[in-house]
Amino acid sequence: MMAVAVSFGHAQNASDSPDKVIDKIVGTWKIQRILSGNTEVAKNPTSGQWIEFRSDGKYVHQVTQPDSGSYRIDENRLVLFLESSLRKGNAENSPKQIDEWSLSFKDGTMTMRRPRPNKKQHRDNMTYVYVRIADGESVKANPK
Repeated sequence: MMAVAVSFGHAQNASDSPDKVIDKIVGTWKIQRILSGNTEVAKNPTSGQWIEFRSDGKYVHQVTQPDSGSYRIDENRLVLFLESSLRKGNAENSPKQIDEWSLSFKDGTMTMRRPRPNKKQHRDNMTYVYVRIADGESVKANPK
């Protein structure tokens, strides 16, 4: 009887622990909606636009200009950092581009937005809603 009580208590504690963002983000995500403020500017805007997060801390992003690099997550603040393999300038010693994004997850979607939007740059005020199209790592060139 004591073993049953201990097992039950352990199972309860395991289910009470919050999910880690790293466990939620790994997989391939397709853009579903783009918002400017509260206004939807594109619904299912580009079927070819997707991002894949791999468990080794690497990402591949298929947008107008394909991108890849590494990512890290601040689990406490729900902030994603993308360190692109692209450089900010043309010189070889230019720093790599690092973008910061606030994350949220709801009903199978992932929402990314800038935590401190720059009012001067329109793209910084956009919200991107993605839907998961593949769990785990697909390493596909053209996910559907």
